[in-house]
Amino acid sequence: MKQLLDVSDIENIKITGVSFADDIVGLGEKRITIDVKHFNRLQLKENEVELVINRKSLADYQDERNKALLERENYAEFDHMNSMLAMLEHDFFSIDRIKLFYRNADNLSGEYVVDTSNENLVAMKSEVHNGELILKVHSK
Repeated sequence: MKQLLDVSDIENIKITGVSFADDIVGLGEKRITIDVKHFNRLQLKENEVELVINRKSLADYQDERNKALLERENYAEFDHMNSMLAMLEHDFFSIDRIKLFYRNADNLSGEYVVDTSNENLVAMKSEVHNGELILKVHSK
């Protein structure tokens, strides 16, 4: 089984945010980064990643951000953010890359990158349960 992540030092880091990217042919990359405070749980294993987002917390953030974007008439960013958040729930398998940003005990930052672009190597699943959006990626 292919290893998704080197989690040998996972106990000594603190995840600070998660970025989801979708490469769109001819348009480039669409990306959204979500602060770790919106996650109820992050489970990282060699062959599996489970990201559990608190839907209420994320919806509150989305409402506040939408309000600010509309006040500035930033319709492009408004559309981008809302489409990316909808993609997580309804079209998760289209995400090509997940980056988990972290800081270690020495306050040095880094990132784990999970390449999800090859459906022959990874399986992805998105489900809603008890107010949580559960995103799962595992190697085949």
